[in-house]
Amino acid sequence: MIEFDGVDVHYAKNHVLKAVSLSVGAGEIVALIGANAAGKTTTLRTALGLKAPTAGALRLEGTDITKLPTVERVRRGLVLVPEGRQVFVKFTVAENLMMGGYLRKDRDRMQADLDRVYALFPRLAERRAQKAGSMSGGEQQMLAIARGLMGKPRCLVLDEPSLGLAPILVEEIANTVRRLATEGMSILLAEQNAAMALGCAARAYVLESGKIVLQGNARELESSETVRKLYLGH
Repeated sequence: MIEFDGVDVHYAKNHVLKAVSLSVGAGEIVALIGANAAGKTTTLRTALGLKAPTAGALRLEGTDITKLPTVERVRRGLVLVPEGRQVFVKFTVAENLMMGGYLRKDRDRMQADLDRVYALFPRLAERRAQKAGSMSGGEQQMLAIARGLMGKPRCLVLDEPSLGLAPILVEEIANTVRRLATEGMSILLAEQNAAMALGCAARAYVLESGKIVLQGNARELESSETVRKLYLGH
């Protein structure tokens, strides 16, 4: 679905991503784990065209998208659920969801997709007329994911969806991510919470100071001494 091929990214003179190569297959959950400031968010911003690479290439379903604008990437099914949720606080739940489908041409299918996200997140159905700013952090995270789904993604890019959530809500988000993958969606999941990310993913990459230092099967990485010591706390 999406592939990074030797991608470098700079912020002024700071070399933030260094020859990053990674890929996400169709219907696959791939985790990108690493400490704060490892380069995870920059990787996702680069995927969406919000940051231009200084070297390397990006491909979406085999097509080079390195120079495509963000809007065109979204049209092609690459959708970001940003860190910190970034819901429209003065809009209702229903209005936020409609904003997620802003670029869609198939308006006649919107109601069916609204019904689908309400079935996926029953709490949002109960609060559809509530202002997003008055909801809890967990409910806002559900809304951010649901809003992303309204864009009809083929590849969903999630940036730190567990950030600041209670463990029970982290598990709820993880279950939702797994369910979406079983329905055929490709997911790139960037997380500081390595336990949650590795528990969801089939494969994973470990990012350190802008470089991929480890990669492989998520179960194998879970049992790797380096990952356990640095990211799982045991």
